[in-house]
Amino acid sequence: MPHFCHNKIILFLFVIPILIVTDGCSPLYQEPPSDHFNGKRFFNAEPTEHGFGKMLKWLWEMKTVEWPDWVENEAQPKPLEWVQPDHLRVTYINHATLLIQMHSLNILTDPIWSKRTGPLTWLGSKRIRRPGINLDDLPKIDVVLISHDHYDHLDLATLKQLNDRFQPLILTGLGCGAILKANGIERVIEMDWWQEQQLPSGGIKCIFVPAQHTSGRIPFRNDRTLWGGFVLEAPAGRIYFAGDTGYGRFLEQIQKRFDNFRLTIFPIGSYEKHWFMKDQHMNPADAVRAHLLLQSQQSLGMHFATFKEHPEQTIDAHEKDLASALEQHRLPASAFWILKFSEARDIL
Repeated sequence: MPHFCHNKIILFLFVIPILIVTDGCSPLYQEPPSDHFNGKRFFNAEPTEHGFGKMLKWLWEMKTVEWPDWVENEAQPKPLEWVQPDHLRVTYINHATLLIQMHSLNILTDPIWSKRTGPLTWLGSKRIRRPGINLDDLPKIDVVLISHDHYDHLDLATLKQLNDRFQPLILTGLGCGAILKANGIERVIEMDWWQEQQLPSGGIKCIFVPAQHTSGRIPFRNDRTLWGGFVLEAPAGRIYFAGDTGYGRFLEQIQKRFDNFRLTIFPIGSYEKHWFMKDQHMNPADAVRAHLLLQSQQSLGMHFATFKEHPEQTIDAHEKDLASALEQHRLPASAFWILKFSEARDIL
């Protein structure tokens, strides 16, 4: 059995019971049922096969590949303080953390600067490279988008620092506000799928849209909060941040409601073994399919080569698989970027 699997079993046997006790049993969201909420738990719009039995099979059969212990990022300039209203600029920081700048507004997605993704400072997947931008070098952050409550996307240590420095408006799914407010973060708006929220600039509207994933910060206490992506409608153009998601029919719903995406941002990492991960994470081929479906002007990959989360693919597998998928669909490499950590580009 692989070493990674041994660590998972130790987590289940010794650590998880403690966390369950300390987490308590109070629900994080209490409202009437809907087409994606049964009164206790949220669920995807279409059935998935990402159950406990398959997870055990995945862990047992897991064959890990070697990743470097540490990767040094190439030096990049500090981000701009802001951009003109008609400009759109994106900076890749790490994992699913991006800085989106437009309409004199600075937006962060799923911010994480912690060394590990887990409930304790010594427990969880370890970082193999620094964030592309130091926290101290960030411009003033106006808005934070949180796609769901998994530790690598809702990182409380980072969010507390951002809250202390900038007091940004935080938009997230139903139930996640209870986690944030229990940790002293009050400026939070919870959103249901298809709910709209006007951002502070007055010129940008944010819509929380479906994704195909799960939620939960402790095993066996899953899906008590809602997961999703975000569509931003602004004078600078329409943007889609997919969050953490597999490929599903919900994308057709997004395509029917929105068109003319100037920028779409898709996860392209942590996808092996695909028979198990496909309901949770896109692979590069899935992301290219989504790019074509949404007729995006420009796509960008994220969620790769930051933490040793699912080490069943080489650290650069996403690059090779994306190139192959683009070639298969006769698309140029310029249609779907992979940015360096801290690299910024203007979307023209």
